[in-house]
Amino acid sequence: MKLLIATLLIAATLPGYAQHIKQQYDNGLLRAEGDKFNGLKTGKWKFYYPNGIIQAIEHYADDKLNGEAASYDFEGILQSKENWENGSLEDSAFYYYTNQLVKRKGVYKQSQYEGMWLSFYSTGILKKELEYTNGLPDGKWLFYSEKEVLLQKGYYLEGKENGPWEFYSSKGKLTYKGEYLSGAKVGDWVEVIRGKEKPYKYN
Repeated sequence: MKLLIATLLIAATLPGYAQHIKQQYDNGLLRAEGDKFNGLKTGKWKFYYPNGIIQAIEHYADDKLNGEAASYDFEGILQSKENWENGSLEDSAFYYYTNQLVKRKGVYKQSQYEGMWLSFYSTGILKKELEYTNGLPDGKWLFYSEKEVLLQKGYYLEGKENGPWEFYSSKGKLTYKGEYLSGAKVGDWVEVIRGKEKPYKYN
């Protein structure tokens, strides 16, 4: 990374002074700008790529991310919107494809996934549903094809497959089903052929 040249628009450095800061790449182009109070980032800050395109818009309090933060790709297209509280990811978050349709969305709690997270294909069609607790998959799991056909249905417990699972063909017909326990297949699994069930051997 190129060395930065920091330019202080207000030269005061004594405690209690607010400063508007501009940081530049060594080629003179703006890298970042925002306010500092007592030497700590505060309020809205903007960050730029070396070509001058916006990279991120973030909000700070006492030098920690606090409020909405948005990131952009090299062409300035929105990639993500997150919410921060005192340096920790909290509440809703959205991640986007370049066509601006949502790629993934959900909620954070203390910077970990919490509750239901949804993923989508670039066409906007729902791809995956998965519940989380304390950052680990924990609850219902559903996976769909781009034609909106259910392909998998199951459950997680503390990050591992646990409970009944079902697998479907691209046409939505049940093909396999069985039980997991702590990430391992257990009990009798069956394969479904032409609507009839037969034992399925697994390793």
